[in-house]
Amino acid sequence: MNDKAVLRELVKQTMELTNRDIQDKRRKMWAEFNSMQVRHVPVYILDPQGVWREIFDQKDLQCQDPVFRQYENWLRLQLYHATFDDDFIVEPWLTVYPEYKNESPDWATWGISLNIDRIKETMAMYYAKPPIEKMEDLKKLIPPIPVIDEVRTREKVEKLQDAVGDLIPVLEDRLPLHPHTYGLSYTLAYLLGAEQMLYLLYDAPDMVHALCKLLTDTYIKICDMAENQGWYTNINHTFMANAQIQAMTYSNDIPSPGLVQTTKMKQHWIYDCAQEFECISPEMFNEFLIEYQKPIYEKFAFTAYGCCENLTDKIKYLKRINNLRRVAVTPWANTAACAEQLGDKYIVSYRPHPMEMVGQGWDPANVKKEIVRAKEIFDRHNCYWEVNLKDFLTVQKDKNRLREWVQIVREALS
Repeated sequence: MNDKAVLRELVKQTMELTNRDIQDKRRKMWAEFNSMQVRHVPVYILDPQGVWREIFDQKDLQCQDPVFRQYENWLRLQLYHATFDDDFIVEPWLTVYPEYKNESPDWATWGISLNIDRIKETMAMYYAKPPIEKMEDLKKLIPPIPVIDEVRTREKVEKLQDAVGDLIPVLEDRLPLHPHTYGLSYTLAYLLGAEQMLYLLYDAPDMVHALCKLLTDTYIKICDMAENQGWYTNINHTFMANAQIQAMTYSNDIPSPGLVQTTKMKQHWIYDCAQEFECISPEMFNEFLIEYQKPIYEKFAFTAYGCCENLTDKIKYLKRINNLRRVAVTPWANTAACAEQLGDKYIVSYRPHPMEMVGQGWDPANVKKEIVRAKEIFDRHNCYWEVNLKDFLTVQKDKNRLREWVQIVREALS
């Protein structure tokens, strides 16, 4: 089969899924849940790309064209995800990201050459010499303002439209990946060095404050520019399972995902986290992050916060964000303390330990026990909560394990 034939067959299978009644039922459920109108507990698996390599060998991809190959991989992954029967929604469109004249705007480097050393055969890395060490170094920074390459972007869109546009809408998402989605802490760690940053918060707070202000002012400028350009729409970042809130984005309070509709920031979610500040005190977390990011968050409809970090003692500062809607409760958090603080005023995104849920030592009885325990805690505090499985890197090559996990969780919730 040639590239187009491969892609067309995968699109046909995808569109067959999108036409099932269950998709609309899930849309309604998520919209009511995210609007805090029902206490149905969604069960959601976030981005199974971590185990995709165990289930599907990349050598088996059939498309040769790089663009088609990327979408072939995505469609196969989405079809695999649909077999889990969680509350994932299969959307009836393909999203295309822009190409840039200034390459891909790099929110981490800010025009700086990062001399990162990687530890052999691991994902760990360290700086021999971080790019920002003193106040004068801030002058080196170049704000990463995106410049879209209209010609290359149009070529990519037209290539996909020609191949499958008669079967599925091909939609342009022109919004660059939010710099603040990666988090102020993410950028600080890259520019200052993750270890050195911890010292500088104490040894050079004035410099760190100056850097935080520079980053935040630039991020606000990028947000405002994107809104003025009409880049905020109801399809932003739905491709590659990168929903802005690490869950499905439907809500009765803002426009639903669908065929392109221009929106404002005030009709949009924003997501952030601060894993690099895991070991920082709650007070410094507020001083160096929340106080700088809060003006950005509150330009949007709702803020979703947290990835893998323990936010137990930082929730009191997160609650200062006026539009806070969703907070992650991770395996390292004190579940009961988080539930008590969040109550029925916020959505709890409960993230059980991925290894205990689906990894080595797979034990269905333990999975059920953990979900029942969580249910008792969240119900006691009248929480709106979801079960969100993420960051799993192995299912021990058991392609059916995630579907079995969903079934066990639903039984535990019933």
